Amino acid sequence: MKNKKVDILLLIVFPVLASLITVVYKVNFLSFIILYFGIPLLYLALRNPGIVVKSFMFAFYFSIPLSLFVDTLAVLDQSWIIKETIFPFKFFGLATVEVYIYGLLWGFLAVLFYEHFFDRGRWKDRLSKNIKYLLYFFAFLVITVTVLFFVDTNLLKIPYFYLWVSLIFIIPPLIFFLYFYPKFLQRYVLIAVYFFFILFISELTALETKQWIFPSNNFIGFAEVFKYRFPLEELFFWMIFATPSFLAYYEFFADDRK
Repeated sequence: MKNKKVDILLLIVFPVLASLITVVYKVNFLSFIILYFGIPLLYLALRNPGIVVKSFMFAFYFSIPLSLFVDTLAVLDQSWIIKETIFPFKFFGLATVEVYIYGLLWGFLAVLFYEHFFDRGRWKDRLSKNIKYLLYFFAFLVITVTVLFFVDTNLLKIPYFYLWVSLIFIIPPLIFFLYFYPKFLQRYVLIAVYFFFILFISELTALETKQWIFPSNNFIGFAEVFKYRFPLEELFFWMIFATPSFLAYYEFFADDRK
């Protein structure tokens, strides 16, 4: 228990230090991602190496195809834009490499955090065979986006995309999962609290250092915190619900639901 208290303290300190370093040194977006997600996940990986492989595999299988779908359409709707990239290309000429790394490391950290504090992951743990159904669905999304992109990009321009993707991919899966498996509610609430902290503080830091912008008007509204302004979708769907929803996918398709 004492070690877990130290873990929690350090995982609170890490994002605070990440904010200070980002603001003082004006680091690029890739360094920003590593500071906020790479360092905490490295710490948890060293603390509990038995959970690394399974956690990484699910984060990779989930985040890469979903990023191709979500971030491509987000750029087309101008929902969010990464202003600068250190890489010489963008996926479909739209989404930067960094945004894929962001999604991967966020997901990796979320599963590591969940397994370390709540699920007691073990060395021999493997992904459930149910993962194939999720991969089939993601393959369908990737193929659909790729085909439509080359047929007519305008077919991928969905007004209020941030709202729609949240109402389809984030909220209903979480509600349905907790309805059938209510025992997970408490742990998901606790995880949501921590990830709200890390995503909220990173949001303000990103806006201060202009890591990303929200140029579209296709939002249900805006939140204003101090001098920072960001979409309500970012506040509710990303900061509060995205991580527990992601872990609902993990528990249902990749773990044992226990």
